[in-house]
Amino acid sequence: MCQMQIVPHPISFLKMTTELDRISNLPGGVIQKILSYLPIREAVRTCVLSSNWRCKWAMLPRLVFDDHQIGTTSKARRRKTTFVSIVDRVLLLQIGPVDAFELVYRKFIAASDVDRWILHLTRKSLKEFTLTKSRGSQYNISSCLFSCQELIHLDLNNCSLCPPSRFKGFRRLKSLRLQNITVVPDVFEKLIGSCPLLERLTLIDLHGITHLKIDAPNLQFLEVQDTFEDVKVENTLNLVDVSIDFGEASSYCSNLLKYFVQLPLMERLTIKGFLSKCAIGSSAEELPKPCRCLKFLSLGIRLNNLEEILAAICFLRSSPALQELKISVHQEGEATAGEATYWLNENHNWAFTQLRLMKVTAFSGVKAEVDFIKFLLLSSPALEELEIVAPFEDQAVSGEVNSWLDDNLNWAFTQLRLVKVTCFSGVKAEVDFIKFLLLSSPALQELQISARHHVVLGEVNSWSDDNQNCVFTHLRVVQLTGIHGVKPEVDFIRFLLSSSPVLERMTIQPTSVDCSLELLKKLVQFRRVSVDAEISYLDPLSSESDEDSDFDDDYTDLESDSDSD
Repeated sequence: MCQMQIVPHPISFLKMTTELDRISNLPGGVIQKILSYLPIREAVRTCVLSSNWRCKWAMLPRLVFDDHQIGTTSKARRRKTTFVSIVDRVLLLQIGPVDAFELVYRKFIAASDVDRWILHLTRKSLKEFTLTKSRGSQYNISSCLFSCQELIHLDLNNCSLCPPSRFKGFRRLKSLRLQNITVVPDVFEKLIGSCPLLERLTLIDLHGITHLKIDAPNLQFLEVQDTFEDVKVENTLNLVDVSIDFGEASSYCSNLLKYFVQLPLMERLTIKGFLSKCAIGSSAEELPKPCRCLKFLSLGIRLNNLEEILAAICFLRSSPALQELKISVHQEGEATAGEATYWLNENHNWAFTQLRLMKVTAFSGVKAEVDFIKFLLLSSPALEELEIVAPFEDQAVSGEVNSWLDDNLNWAFTQLRLVKVTCFSGVKAEVDFIKFLLLSSPALQELQISARHHVVLGEVNSWSDDNQNCVFTHLRVVQLTGIHGVKPEVDFIRFLLSSSPVLERMTIQPTSVDCSLELLKKLVQFRRVSVDAEISYLDPLSSESDEDSDFDDDYTDLESDSDSD
């Protein structure tokens, strides 16, 4: 008996195929957007999907070439396919405009090759150009680049700049980033002055300039990481975000800082290096002019240096709208710790009424740090979130925090609702600090702790016996990530479960599968004083690994096909 074979109608089959292949039926602009998020080698690989996809990668508006990501396989080397030939071929087959081009290379590439690529891009309505030469001597930027009048973003690293005499500037440039660049002062000033729309400027390690002058009326963001004998910033009243890194001792810091604090629209200020170089003056309680719009302030401070502490407080008192404060702690001995501690203990009558978020990095628990954080907590009645980041090195926090509880000050952090602790190791100073905040903050409801990557075995017995009667009456949510399952961490989890009567949820995420099962066995045995406490146990943290691909093999196949066409 023969069986009848049902053949679908061609129109129905076409309709079914079309419905299944939804990506291919997306608008061309959407497909290009999707491909732009792929590495160039993955985008090229889409040419084998079907005849409709063969040339879609060749219409990419954004091209990124990194010789570290685009390696050469043995098959490619036999065919003499190199990084240079790959870039050449992609640019040759490119259809339509190239909006953005990024080149990152570490191995030797002849300057003539880079010049040729830039010349090709001048015909493509280029809007964004990034060149990073990670090693070797500086690349002399091709004069062709200065003819790209459509440029909006320019990022150069390890290059030398010498525009042709006919260069009239980039009239549409909005973002400029220069790192490890050699340029003479006149050329730099002409470049900045001939970019009337410039909004973002980043300068890192400029060579050939000792006196920096910036005149950019539309500038909104400025980052400077270098030392100069003198700095003049003129006609930049629209600046809202400023980041300066003093580096080594520099004589320009005082004048530069006095200028920045008078910017009427500045909302964010980051000062790296030591505040003692600001030369504000130890007797000044406020800046000459308040920073009325400043909402974010990031400072690096040596907390055993009274001069830097006073400079930091001067900034705080001069910023009535400040909402977020980030402190990076540095320690260089205990030479002046006593003087700083005495001053802090005697000055608790100031209030930073708008401060809502504070982050302290490299916290080690020594007395100078404890006193400064104590001062800020007492002076910030509206503080809602506090984050403490312990040292990242393989060392535990070693300070003593018991002294916080021994004084007679009125501890009442009424608005503090969230505390974060990063690089937690479970040692006594850390636990005492967390315990202190939980007991002193009636509104504190959430605790987030992230363990450090490398296990540091803390001494738990010294504090576990002293905290049997602690009760955290408002703690409702606890989140613990990166847990290794070592005794300090396990004891701390048990401590929280037995001391939190209104706890609603504890989320735990171990760092690996190895410790996951053992940790889970211990958790089910712990007593919970809260009848509503729910423990959520997440999958262990996993590391993603990239697989090697034969991009070059695919590319040489494409190259041969193209030649045959």
